[in-house]
Amino acid sequence: MYKTQSFRISLLLVCIALYSTNCATVEPPTRLRKEIDLQGHRGARGLKPENTWPAFEEAIKYKMVTLELDTVLTKDKRVVIHHDSETNPVICQNADGTEIKKTSLYELTLAELQTYDCGSKKNPNFPKQIPVPGTKLLSLEEFFEKALATEKKSKEIYEFNIETKFPDDGSAPDSLVKEHTEKLIQIIEKYKVTERSTIQSFDLRTLVVSKLKNPKIKTSALFVPTYFQGFLMTIGLGNGYRETILNVAKDKKADIISPYFLYVTPRFVNESHNKSMLVIPWTVNTEKEMTRLVNCGVDGIISDYPDLLDSVVRKKP
Repeated sequence: MYKTQSFRISLLLVCIALYSTNCATVEPPTRLRKEIDLQGHRGARGLKPENTWPAFEEAIKYKMVTLELDTVLTKDKRVVIHHDSETNPVICQNADGTEIKKTSLYELTLAELQTYDCGSKKNPNFPKQIPVPGTKLLSLEEFFEKALATEKKSKEIYEFNIETKFPDDGSAPDSLVKEHTEKLIQIIEKYKVTERSTIQSFDLRTLVVSKLKNPKIKTSALFVPTYFQGFLMTIGLGNGYRETILNVAKDKKADIISPYFLYVTPRFVNESHNKSMLVIPWTVNTEKEMTRLVNCGVDGIISDYPDLLDSVVRKKP
């Protein structure tokens, strides 16, 4: 049994090694962007508490082109920057240091959510992350106020990639998707950042609503493979899965297809570009994978580590 398991693991490692070089010997497609879009995932989740202003400051420090963030609609219909549709006791706590309970954000107001300390607890999955005690969650309006004020001081201009988040079980009704997306668009329009904002989602109903409400705002279709699909793509199979998501994204009139990085090959990028869609994969946290994707000709990369992304991609010719 042990020998069999060892053989399987060795075979998988060989397959991954072969996969990781599948862009190196191919002429990369021509990018649709002049500048590769470097995006700090949840601000800079690997370095500072996710989806908080300190994380966005870290992304700005490393000159990310785009600030990527997640949004949820609260009980009082405010757009809050938070990844999950439930509170997360792993990364947030009460102001007095006691543990919070997992609660639906649809049952909490923005004011209630902002009583939490979401900066003191270090995410155990990110050893380089530096806590920032006392950090509060932001509304989308507060985020734009800070971002635009920072732009004024630094003379830099940022782009924004804003995701709509819903319960993972797919239970969000059409009315909630519509309300969340429309409120998000209202805020984007209020702060006059329409031309440099993207709305992304795994729930592709968001893209449909966005295109109807304001077609000037770019949309991005997110995709994640099952474990089995991921394995097939790792060993060089699974082109059918790639073709499927390309067709689905195009059907939803997406400007960008943003898949988990295993989907990306030169052929995938070429076919996406032929459909007039940019390719911006997630979440890419190793130098080897960043280099592979640059060689594949992607238009952007989303990473938890803006420091690494900056050092790897910007040194490329």
